Amino acid sequence: MLRLFAVTAASLLLATSSQTADFYQGKQVTIVVGFTTGGTDDAGARLFARYLGRHLAGNPSVVVRNMPGSGSLVAALHLYNAAPRDGTTLGVIGGGTVFEALLGNRQAKFEGRQFNWIGGRSRDNFLCAVWHTVPLQTMADLVRRETVVGSTGPGSRTLSYPRALNELIGTKFKIVTGYPGGNEITLALERGEVEGCCGWAIGSIMTRAPNWLRDGTIRPLAQFTLGKPDTGPGLANVPLASDLPPTPTGRQAIELLSADSVLAWPLLAPPALPAERVSELRTAFDAKLKDPELLAEAARQGLEIAPVSGVEMEALVDRLHQAPPEVIDLVRRINAVR
Repeated sequence: MLRLFAVTAASLLLATSSQTADFYQGKQVTIVVGFTTGGTDDAGARLFARYLGRHLAGNPSVVVRNMPGSGSLVAALHLYNAAPRDGTTLGVIGGGTVFEALLGNRQAKFEGRQFNWIGGRSRDNFLCAVWHTVPLQTMADLVRRETVVGSTGPGSRTLSYPRALNELIGTKFKIVTGYPGGNEITLALERGEVEGCCGWAIGSIMTRAPNWLRDGTIRPLAQFTLGKPDTGPGLANVPLASDLPPTPTGRQAIELLSADSVLAWPLLAPPALPAERVSELRTAFDAKLKDPELLAEAARQGLEIAPVSGVEMEALVDRLHQAPPEVIDLVRRINAVR
């Protein structure tokens, strides 16, 4: 009897493995990126694409499709409403975009908790920073002087972060929207079209110009992150944005917006995927980020690898959707400011 049970169990395992391999065998997986080529999100997506297929049974080919617009909202809408729900289309978006419907963006026609989080490349920290020639030294200076910052538009941290600081502590950010991605904002900063960026990932800065923080080319004034502030080169004594508002509700609002630091560099999938497909993708994602060849390539590109599990990301999204009503109302009001 035991032998029969063992044979039966082994047969079921082989059948399951065969079905999994059969699904991806000969298929192409598309990673939709909500930003333009040349930026850190795009670089991360292409890194995922080069290695994910190696760790999925059936070894599918994986390609990247750029779909920029509204701070990755266009890609999120595609992933939720149009992409096949079978594991052949995945997405790289700004993690905080999934809160847009909760926070009152009528264009965000999705339920943020329904996305399937596969995993994250690493956590990050987002800065409000200005170019070194701008005569500002502290956040208090931003209350006294109008400062022009670039933004990709609705659905992006580069819009919600400066709006939040304008609303909660009285900064005078003038926000110029419409840049396709962070790469274009950085170019605008170098050309003098804007004076700074609020919502600028340290990971992106280190990828593009590793010495900018160390040598003072940019001057960080606040950090948006969950947890402790970064005290690395150029960041000593730069305050957490969540410590700046004078009220508990304001501080909680900043914390909700700062959730993007955990959801920073994600790979996610449409809703309603079969549970076994989500599990398979998460296992392959985790294995991929241990691949020695990927780790070596990421190091050459300056892309940090410090994995965040899909389970942790999913739990954070669920928790923040249950934030107190007064906090959600405040963030909605911030998002509605024009």
